[in-house]
Amino acid sequence: MVFLLSSFCLSVNAKDDNYSLNGLIHKALNYHPSIKSSASLLSSAKKGLESAKWQYFPTPSVSISRVNATTTDLSYSGDDKVIKLGLNQTLWAGGRIDAGMEKAQAQLSIRKSILLVARRQLAFNVIRSYSAWYSSHLKRKAFSVSKQEHELLQKRIVRRIEQGLSPEIDLSLVSSRLLQVSANLNSAITQHQRALLQLEELVGESLNIDLLIESISTNYVVNGVKKVLLSQTLGIDPKLKELSERVKESHSTYKQVKSSLSPQLNLRVERQWGNHNIINADTENRIFLELSSSFGAGLSILSKIERAKLEEHSILLDLETQNKKTITEFESDWLSYQSLSKQNKLLGSALLAAQKIQQSWYRQFLAGRKQWQDVMNSIREVAQLKSQIADVVAESLSVSWRLMIRVKGVGAI
Repeated sequence: MVFLLSSFCLSVNAKDDNYSLNGLIHKALNYHPSIKSSASLLSSAKKGLESAKWQYFPTPSVSISRVNATTTDLSYSGDDKVIKLGLNQTLWAGGRIDAGMEKAQAQLSIRKSILLVARRQLAFNVIRSYSAWYSSHLKRKAFSVSKQEHELLQKRIVRRIEQGLSPEIDLSLVSSRLLQVSANLNSAITQHQRALLQLEELVGESLNIDLLIESISTNYVVNGVKKVLLSQTLGIDPKLKELSERVKESHSTYKQVKSSLSPQLNLRVERQWGNHNIINADTENRIFLELSSSFGAGLSILSKIERAKLEEHSILLDLETQNKKTITEFESDWLSYQSLSKQNKLLGSALLAAQKIQQSWYRQFLAGRKQWQDVMNSIREVAQLKSQIADVVAESLSVSWRLMIRVKGVGAI
């Protein structure tokens, strides 16, 4: 029984953890097609690297030809069938093969970075949708309580009207306020449903609302010196890594194109059976040393070299722009995190004061020392504060988790 109970508790805890924010992010990373697509492209880049490695090995060739010529055709007076086997090995290519290898390695690194970018962006999307769901959940609770309080106040006003203590217009006023609260509640419910649908689309499965509520995540505490955290962010940012590798890829392309200015030296070994010019010819072995160059039509190779230089310079500028963008995004999230933390404390204190005022005024209303309008206004003020706190709490959670991923990466979740 103890074992079964322990197993049940562990299964419940594991299930609940799947509904926390980090659990939802893992669900999305394991399901989402964008991650699978990037992973497939990564496998393709690995094959490209294997192909580049094979360029260092000799290239085999096979040739079989059979001719049926007239007896007067002196060009084919020998054997009808000729077979050739050969191996072609590049001895020197001006750095073209090495550049191709470097390019393939850079492309593999680019695909790895693109996968990391996709994973990070997907995690950000989950965080954003979760934050929207959390905010709407808190607002729904706040406006549900406010609606109940307005309904109780409406019933009390009806009794006061029946007793001749309040005019009919009072009922119209409280009913109007009740309709406003109902509209706010309906809007919160709609936002809640929309955010839930977005979360389900990202994780690829239906979500249990009760388990989501039971497993609500809190802020990820971001500790450390700002300068150090920014340095860590720049060091692991996958978009910066992608552009850095694109610079290497572009430089390798430039080296490949430039190598065309140099001649290529090849060694070719060949064995031939038969000869179309000599009947019953003996088997022949040949070794060729070939030197060749190709400058393109009208020396177009020079234009290609200039183009490769310009492309590399363009990517370097993109890298510089992305570096500044990464710093700006980190600074923005850092300032938001600090500001939202302070704002949450201030609003929390304001809410406590407003709730005390609401309770005090309700007691004074029952004692006849306050008007019911005062009570109604205090109810609305508490609901509004709760709605503001819902936005601040949800946004603070979103910013803190986003900062954590910027500093530590998705793998730290």
